[in-house]
Amino acid sequence: MIFNLPEHDLTTQGLELLRPAWAHVDLDALTRNLARLKDAVGSAQIAAVVKADAYGHGAVHTARALERAGVDLLAVALPEEGAQLRRAGTRTPILVLGAHLPPQIPLFIEFDLMPTISTRSQLAAWCSRTGATGAREATRAQAFHLKVDTGMRRLGFSIDELPAVLDQIRRAKSLELAGVLSHFAASNEPQAQINVVQEKEWRAIEELLTAQEQDHVVRHIANSAAALHRPWSCLDMVRIGLALYGVDPVGVAGLGDSADPANHSGALEAVMSVKARIVAVRQVAAGEGVGYGHRWRAQRDSRVGLLPLGYADGYSWRLGSRAQALAGGHRVEVIGNISMDMTAIDLTDSEQVEGDEVTLLGGSGNMSISAFELAEWAGTIPYEILASFGLRLPRVYVRDGREVAVSGRLVADAQG
Repeated sequence: MIFNLPEHDLTTQGLELLRPAWAHVDLDALTRNLARLKDAVGSAQIAAVVKADAYGHGAVHTARALERAGVDLLAVALPEEGAQLRRAGTRTPILVLGAHLPPQIPLFIEFDLMPTISTRSQLAAWCSRTGATGAREATRAQAFHLKVDTGMRRLGFSIDELPAVLDQIRRAKSLELAGVLSHFAASNEPQAQINVVQEKEWRAIEELLTAQEQDHVVRHIANSAAALHRPWSCLDMVRIGLALYGVDPVGVAGLGDSADPANHSGALEAVMSVKARIVAVRQVAAGEGVGYGHRWRAQRDSRVGLLPLGYADGYSWRLGSRAQALAGGHRVEVIGNISMDMTAIDLTDSEQVEGDEVTLLGGSGNMSISAFELAEWAGTIPYEILASFGLRLPRVYVRDGREVAVSGRLVADAQG
């Protein structure tokens, strides 16, 4: 039975009943990456960024694994993302990094989430919230983080308005300033001049904090790239997203590769791989086309394998006739247009048959296809590659070397 699948059935009939395309998430690799990153950032706390369904890895199971490993804080973009983790039993502090509107304030209260306040209207709403959203919130001050714009020019208070904002916060009995943050605009480009400008702006911000605030307020500006390549920026806490999932944002050729020889990330491990089984093999004569628009035509008599996933699952349409996959220890070409539900590969020089496994992202044997490679083929960034793999694709989670959990539309989020 597939619903409420018991742990001991995960490797037998249960998995065989799932769709023959899936994401494999290695929770052991995740926690090893966390340990390496802790070593890299020294005494700084780590806020694990699990927004966007943990960059496509599955927020609930990812957060549970990180909580077991002792991560300091979880960071999401939306209050509903935080609510999902609380409903799943997560107890680690959760910081909501993104913007929110006043009607969403009750979510923060009910699910014990820390907001990031980055606009005057948000600050006003939180200062006046007492009595507006229930008596429960009046029992203690609401901890929050204050966002300051040092050059990103998105969210955040300017340094010119910061003195007045800090004065308003200090007078607000209902608020507790727990953190001050900013965000780099080009930390994945270590030589970019804007990094130097933002560092100067940040130092000016710190001078506006009182001695007590400097002792007790958590300061953070570093994301993955800055944490690994601009050591000064680690401060009290770092926000680690992409690196946690095995990709150094400064890398140029693959997982953990770096343009900076001083990179301390060590061998980051890919956490997620995407696989599918061949569901059909077609013989295609020379000159015949395959798929929508016949974008690819066989130059010789060919064998074409069909995989049951497509752009509706997050395997980008832009990868058609550009990407490669791993089949039987070889790299094979992805051919023709990617369909909503199906992808074709050229098996002419391969002996793979129906039912054999193919890897589209991640490792197979001693070979691998990285998120950077897929991003280059698709003309995008590795963040989008990982975050795009959606709910149609079941996740199979591995811990201690064995499959312990499955999540997806057709399973009741069985867990180990």
